[in-house]
Amino acid sequence: MTRVMLALGLLLTGLAVNAGEDAAEDLVASKKKADMTYRQLMEVMGGASAMIHEGIIRENQQMVREGANIIRNHPAPKHKPWTIMEKSDQAAFKQSLLSFNKTLDTHAGRAAKEAAEGRWAKAAEAAHELTNSCVNCHAMWRQKVK
Repeated sequence: MTRVMLALGLLLTGLAVNAGEDAAEDLVASKKKADMTYRQLMEVMGGASAMIHEGIIRENQQMVREGANIIRNHPAPKHKPWTIMEKSDQAAFKQSLLSFNKTLDTHAGRAAKEAAEGRWAKAAEAAHELTNSCVNCHAMWRQKVK
């Protein structure tokens, strides 16, 4: 019985990883393809984050909204993002892409919503969480880029 449960657990884990890989493929396929690399896309996202932060400092709702829109509606790079990783890291990187894509959307959207309501301290908290998410992802993956 224990071997059956272990085998079932391994099968389900494999299915979850494959589902995550498929979901990452679907996410990238759902976005407009840009004529830029993943690195260039990350530079655009960094600029959008800076626009959010500057908008908050200046209490400029439009700057925050525009920066958030860039993050929330970003295109896909011209190549599959996980190809920047070694094959052994690609499945885990796909999982991270799914997780961080959702997290960035959430924090950028919250910053824009709070700014639109004039709640600048709350907008700053959301922008801080956005930055932390970027830093956390980079800490996990930056040294693994091939």
